[in-house]
Parts: sequence; structure tokens; C-alpha cells
Amino acid sequence: HGAKRKLCKKEECTKFAVRGGVCTRHGAKMERCNREGCSNIARKGGVCWRHGANAKLCSKEGCTNQRNRGVVCMKHSGAKPKLCSSEGCVNGARA
Repeated sequence: HGAKRKLCKKEECTKFAVRGGVCTRHGAKMERCNREGCSNIARKGGVCWRHGANAKLCSKEGCTNQRNRGVVCMKHSGAKPKLCSSEGCVNGARA
């Protein structure tokens, strides 16, 4: 909210600058995740969100799930996931 983002330096380009004052179309290079077979953009530590960048893990010993709002994952919090409200659907609800 309120942060000013710079536009690409190339004439008539309306995209936001990513690196070096240019957008990805005009030459800004984005680092890719270093996990084999993954082509997502790396966020932190050379890996993407899916492979653990900024992932805070459950505090239960031996659990590798990402934690939710507290210090434990859904499995260890005892909370029941909300299900879709459509009749006959058993998928988890999305916000």
C-alpha cells in the first residue's frame, strides 16, 4: 500500500522493473530454484516456496509439515480442515 514501484527503463514499456531497472522481458534475469526438475523462481536460499523458502516447520519432533498460524501443523493442532460447502464435495475449502 503506497509503495512506489519503478517502471522498466525501456521506452514505452509499462511493466515493473525487476532487476537493474528493467523487466524480465527486457533482460532482468531471475534466479531459478536449485532443486532438480524445478523451474520456479528462487525466493530465498536458492529455492522456491514449494521447496522451503521461508517455510516455518511444525515444532513437533520429526514432523516436516509447514506450520499454520501457531507453532504446529494442522495435523498436530487438532483442528479439523473446513470442507467445501457444495453438496457431495469432499475437497478442502479455499478462501
